[in-house]
Amino acid sequence: TPSITQAIDFPTVYGKQRQLQKEKIGIAEKEKILTEAEVKYQVTQLYLLLQYSDTLQKQLYIQDTLYERISNFAGRQFDAGQINYLQKLFTETQYGEIHNQYLQAVLNTNNLHGQLQYLAGLNEPFKTAPLNADKQYYGTNDSTQLTLNPSVQLYRQTERISEKNIQLQKNKALPGLAFGYFNQGEKNTPVTNRFRFGITLPLWFWQYQGNINAAKTELEVNRQRTNGLQQQLFVQLSQAQNELSTNAESLQYYKTTGIVKADEIITTSKRFLESGENDYINYLRNVNDAYTIKLKYLEAIRNYNQSLLSIKYLTGTL
Repeated sequence: TPSITQAIDFPTVYGKQRQLQKEKIGIAEKEKILTEAEVKYQVTQLYLLLQYSDTLQKQLYIQDTLYERISNFAGRQFDAGQINYLQKLFTETQYGEIHNQYLQAVLNTNNLHGQLQYLAGLNEPFKTAPLNADKQYYGTNDSTQLTLNPSVQLYRQTERISEKNIQLQKNKALPGLAFGYFNQGEKNTPVTNRFRFGITLPLWFWQYQGNINAAKTELEVNRQRTNGLQQQLFVQLSQAQNELSTNAESLQYYKTTGIVKADEIITTSKRFLESGENDYINYLRNVNDAYTIKLKYLEAIRNYNQSLLSIKYLTGTL
């Protein structure tokens, strides 16, 4: 004669299972946020490189045009017997070097532009904003800044899953419920006597205790992983903040002194060349030094923005 029996866990088990599943869904959400942050960092970093390359290309174009004009003029003066062969050769060599750098900058800019266009999903060409230093960053040098870091949040989510799993395993050790319909008696047995209700007892308690201990160990491991990640990120954040301070000082120097001196060197050298107080070799050497300072200024802006970008990425504020 057929009968049926159904055993269920203690009702709180199902509530804990639901909470655990919600936390597991949270893992997918945190992973999505982490992926988005990594892509955004990659695209922003690539855009910064494109800004630098585009600005460098424009500076080299100015320098290339100037050197080409000087090289052509020096060639005419050599033909007229006004300068010697060494001066002519030096101007041609300097122009060739700068022209090569300019062509490389053009190729690099086009390459970065294509990469950024692909990553950003843009179908039409675009123009980059001028390379300028971002706003000054003010932050404290402590681990509290890392609470918004996507990786830290992901690891924290694994801790919450472990905590919910401990609660679930503890509730599974509670007595369960059982009910069923038994039809093993005589035909005249009252129907009400055929229904059975009862409580299931966890006789093999050490099995449940083993699951609880395993869940506790998992939680401890996840906490150690989170602490290790935070320590690693804190070191990276400290390094980025130190680099930012160094780059800020360098940037301030070039803004207030370096660029001013470079422009003064270019203007004075041109005046001396036109007045005959200087030859092409000394003129180009002085101009090279001046444009080298301008190049270092662009590098200072790039390095400063890169440090700031790293800090924003590490602190989850990008």
